[in-house]
Amino acid sequence: MKKYIFSLAVAFLVAVNAAGQSAPRVLNNPNPAYPPETAQLGYGGTVKLAIKVDKDGKVKVLQAWGPVAPCTSLNDPRVKKIRDAVIDAAQSVVFEPPTSDGKPSEIEMTISYSFDSTGKPARSKELSGGKGRIIEGGVLMGRVKHLARPDYPSGARANRLAGAVPVSVLVDVDGKVIAASALGGHKMLQGPAVDAACRSSIEPVQLSGQPVQVSGVITFNFVA
Repeated sequence: MKKYIFSLAVAFLVAVNAAGQSAPRVLNNPNPAYPPETAQLGYGGTVKLAIKVDKDGKVKVLQAWGPVAPCTSLNDPRVKKIRDAVIDAAQSVVFEPPTSDGKPSEIEMTISYSFDSTGKPARSKELSGGKGRIIEGGVLMGRVKHLARPDYPSGARANRLAGAVPVSVLVDVDGKVIAASALGGHKMLQGPAVDAACRSSIEPVQLSGQPVQVSGVITFNFVA
């Protein structure tokens, strides 16, 4: 069984594949029923999912990341409610049955759902927070002023767990990280990486001379 990896922005249907393959056509694509807690967060965000599309075009969610949680409450229960709403919507998406070389096939891809500060669906580049528009900054390592050192859990060290943990962050106008969420890496290392992200800072970003909030990714490397 041949598999491909795609990147798909759900609801806007923009597919990218370096191998030149096309994502299967979407037949049913409901928006998430975001809970009231989405607007209560006060800032927009994105939930990313790794999914598998089976030979019938049905979706199975393999893994989910996000949205970013407030650094003041990283275990905020609202975040899980939002993520669960997105998972429910993704499991209702139906694709045209994928094929490879004319034969039924399964495909793995990543999809993302974004919402604005009011809890409504939005394009990731149109997110807004309590202080206006949130700028997509991409990889922010080049703008890091202070990268906090993450704790290395004794259990992870004993098992020689290592590797990179990318963390999605929301940065306030003063450069302080105010929300964060792991995007990958070993689960035992994700918590320490997110904690460290919240203790880090980025060079403030301006748009037309005005300071703005920015979202992006910083990475922590654990060496066994």
